[in-house]
Amino acid sequence: MTAAADHCLALVRSADKDRFLASLFAPDAKRPLLLALYAFNIEIVRVADSVSEPHIGLIRHQWWRETVRGIYAGEVPPHPVAEELARAIAAGDLPLAPFLNLIAAREFDLYDDAMPDMTALEGYLGETSSALIQLASLLLAGPAAMTSAAAAGLAGVAHGMTGLIRGLHLHRARKFLPRGLAVSTAIDHARQRLGEARALRHTIPPAALPAFLPVSLAELYLDRAGRLGEAARDKPVEISQFRRQLRLWWKARRDSF
Repeated sequence: MTAAADHCLALVRSADKDRFLASLFAPDAKRPLLLALYAFNIEIVRVADSVSEPHIGLIRHQWWRETVRGIYAGEVPPHPVAEELARAIAAGDLPLAPFLNLIAAREFDLYDDAMPDMTALEGYLGETSSALIQLASLLLAGPAAMTSAAAAGLAGVAHGMTGLIRGLHLHRARKFLPRGLAVSTAIDHARQRLGEARALRHTIPPAALPAFLPVSLAELYLDRAGRLGEAARDKPVEISQFRRQLRLWWKARRDSF
């Protein structure tokens, strides 16, 4: 592996353990490409946690926007994530628009505004969590993954909502849940979208399933959050790594999520 690939692996392993664990079920040749995609996502997500003013975050987002456009123009800056992302984009013939849309959606993270309603939240999760699943599917299965776009959309909403419910980035996660929305209602909504995604399992090429594997952990987190009830608003919802690894192995053996 190159130094840039090692950097992406270490970054995903430390900052997004669930996707890292799921990537272990991808073919060896594809795994670095997935990790590059996930590392890019981490770079965008953590902007909001690393700046004190929104305008600084917007500057960093603009750097990534220009970097992604540059990759498509054949210009790659000496940045390990950008270098590996360029490899992934070329290998998977990935489209530009989802990357730009993901960065634009994440600008919401920089402000203190609350998510206005469930429709807006689902749109946000579609451009972020769902897009990441679909891009990963394209990396794994190529054009055949186009049939799984609807499943990726639903699975991404379920996965993204679960992340908000379980309290990732706790100090700002709750603003994403529309005001007045009970934790139990959010859990029910995430479960509904998960069930709808699973109903479309037949549209997902087998090669693309590792892209959906992180979603298989949603039930564990939602069950735990359901037992905590409204108390889940005040602390992260955690599941042991052993249980997560066991769930991923179980689902992977059954070509499911």
